[in-house]
This record gives sequence, structure tokens and C-alpha cells, in this order.
Amino acid sequence: MDWKEYGLNTGTKIIYKNIPEFHSIAIGVWIKNGSRFEEEKLAGISHFIEHLLFKGTKNRTGDQIKEAIEGVGGTFNGFTSAEATCYWIKILSDYTETSIDVLSDMIKNPFFKDEDMEKERNVIIEEIKMYMDIPAKYVHEIFDEILFENHPLGRPIAGTPETVGSITKEQIFQYIENHYTGENIVISIVGNIKEDKMKEYIEKYFSDVKVKRKNEFEKWNGKPKGPKVKIIKKETEQSHIVIGGFGFSRNDEKKYPLAVLNVILGGNMSSRLFNRIREKLGLAYEIRSFTRHYDDTGIFAIAAGVSPQNTEKAIDAIVSELIEIKEKGVKEDEIERGKKFLISQFLMGLEDNLEYMMWLGEQRLLKDKLSTVDEVVQKINKVEKKDIEEVAGEIFKKENFYLALIGPEGNEEKILKIGKRL
Repeated sequence: MDWKEYGLNTGTKIIYKNIPEFHSIAIGVWIKNGSRFEEEKLAGISHFIEHLLFKGTKNRTGDQIKEAIEGVGGTFNGFTSAEATCYWIKILSDYTETSIDVLSDMIKNPFFKDEDMEKERNVIIEEIKMYMDIPAKYVHEIFDEILFENHPLGRPIAGTPETVGSITKEQIFQYIENHYTGENIVISIVGNIKEDKMKEYIEKYFSDVKVKRKNEFEKWNGKPKGPKVKIIKKETEQSHIVIGGFGFSRNDEKKYPLAVLNVILGGNMSSRLFNRIREKLGLAYEIRSFTRHYDDTGIFAIAAGVSPQNTEKAIDAIVSELIEIKEKGVKEDEIERGKKFLISQFLMGLEDNLEYMMWLGEQRLLKDKLSTVDEVVQKINKVEKKDIEEVAGEIFKKENFYLALIGPEGNEEKILKIGKRL
């Protein structure tokens, strides 16, 4: 087995892998909570909390938290997604107890002064505005909005200036009390672990975490309703485009042929879209495709920045490539290159114990059945030509054509007509 697991009486799960030749450990405390767990009026509260927990606890100031980790050479941070929040530390294994102590203190004993809260509120509002001023980033939020219409998955993870501006301290503490509970926590550790000591420290610092209930979110039951287009007119040097639609959930085995298809289509500089849109037609500096998986659905999308006068031409060329794959299929040499690329990137990523910790923690938090490293490699290797072409036929269709665009030009009627070609 690639790892070991056990649990606390609180429902907290611990997953770890010992790599004795390493000097460091990477530890993450994962909370099964993110933007899709939020009420609309509290949109952004999970991300707000993630920021605030670094500001201080009942036992440490924000400076003391930073000094406890960075003062001995460690690094730490946090992030919030739609379905998870994670607080992580990478540090020499000599400071295992310190890292577990600090993380547990942040989770269990949050405390922030009013002025700290207001400063961080303003920081987040400025962060939101910054992303709105970066069309290459903001266009992704517009895409999510039209894809997951009137659903939490369609809302920005950071919330809006209005929602973040109205969240109260009482709401934050109530949200922490309701969501940061034992049965919603996973602790993931990878590196030079002294197993007995690690268990002793986790028991010491996490055994008194409150127990309440498992966090729940609104399920996605929607169906493709495309073609849909949303254009935001803005005087920019480029038109920023995201084209795509629904993909597969993280528990769907079709995600493996989709992953290979993604590499073939736009996953690297050898891909079809890179060669066609950038190298042959010179329409874009950057073009890529990507996938995202949730508990109950997923996304497949293509992102590009093109000259405004070439907007429809580039969209038409992208759609033509999708049609060609759907009608003519993919080549065996493309499949082999795609599989080797995926496997190599996956295995090389796991050579970093921080990445390995992230992979284990996310799996344990969000999946019913974990896959070993060998199983992932085997599932990628088993992907066949017919699997990829079946997935392409399922995804590349006009009902599953959604497009978000930010730029000075773009004709909705013409773009809809292009999308209907699928």
C-alpha cells in the first residue's frame, strides 16, 4: 500500500506516507468545506475564514503563527476551492510537533481583532476587484456562471464585494463552529515521519475537536442547455475566451479517457489546438484545454487569448478541431504520447512530498474509494481509442457548448451559429 490510515474518535481521518530518506514533512489539515457549501448571502465566507485563520488565535498572534513556522525554515499557506479548504505546512521533520500544534491552534482557537477582520475584508475585496480587472482570469468566473446557472458552483470562490462586505464576525464564528468539526477533517502527512510520535501529537492536539455533523452541499442535477454565449464588452488588447461544457465527476471512470483526450487536444505544446491555433494559424499566443472534477459533475474547457479582429475566426478553428476529433477520431501515436505525458507528469509530481500530501489529502477528503499510484497508472494505460472517441462524442455537441468572452469585439449571433456546428 502507498500509505497508512487511521481515525480519531472525533471522526477525523489521518492518512500518511513515510518517506524516511526525506528531511522534511508536508502536513495538511483538510476541511470538507468550500464555496459550494455556502448560502448565497454568505458567498465567500469559506475563503474569508481561510484568510482570517492566519491572523491569530487565542494563544498566538498572527506574527507568532508566522514566526513559529518560518522562524525554523518552514513554509505554510492555505487555499479554498469549491469543495475543500486546506491549511498546510512544509517543514523539517524535527518540527513535526510544532506544525501540528500550530495547525490545530488555528482550527480550534480562532481569534481576530475587529481591526484585523476589517483589514482582511478590504484585502479580499481588493483581490476580487483585481481578478475582475484581469480578463484572462475573470473570464473563467463568467464561464462557471453560465455553465452552473443559479447554483453555488457558478459563484466565485472568493464571493463578491457585496457579500464579503456584509459578512459579520458572528456569522464567521458560527460558520466555523458548524463546519470545522471532527467528521469533516482529514489530516494528510507525507515525508520523514516518526510514526509513534506523529500519532501522539495528533492525539494531543486534535482529539478535542468538536463533533457535530457532516457538511452537506446542494447537488448538481442540471443537464446541458447549450449553446450558450455570454459576452462582456471591454476595451482590451485581446479577446479572452473560454469554451467548454460539462465533463465528468471525480468518481466517474470516464475521467481517464477524458484526461488523455485533454492532452491530445490542448494539454501541452504538442497538442492539436496549440499546433493549429498558434503554430499554423498564428491566432493566439496561449491556448490550452483543461478539466475540473467535482463530486457530482465536472468541466471540460478551452481557454485562449486572441486578437479582437480574429475572435470568430479563432472560435471557428477551435470548433473545427473538436468536430474533426468527433468525426475522425484520434490516432494511436497521439494516444500513446498522451498517456505517457499524463503518467510522467503524475509520477514526477509525487516526487515532491508537498504534492504527494495534496494528492493523498484531497483523495481521502473527497473520494469514497482511494486509488493507489499503481492503480492510477494502470487506469491511464488501459485507455483505448474507442474510450476517447466515445467521450469526445459525449462532450463535443452543441447542447454542451458554452462560451464566455471578455473583449472589445464578439458577435453573439455568429458565435452561437459556430457552436451549433457541433
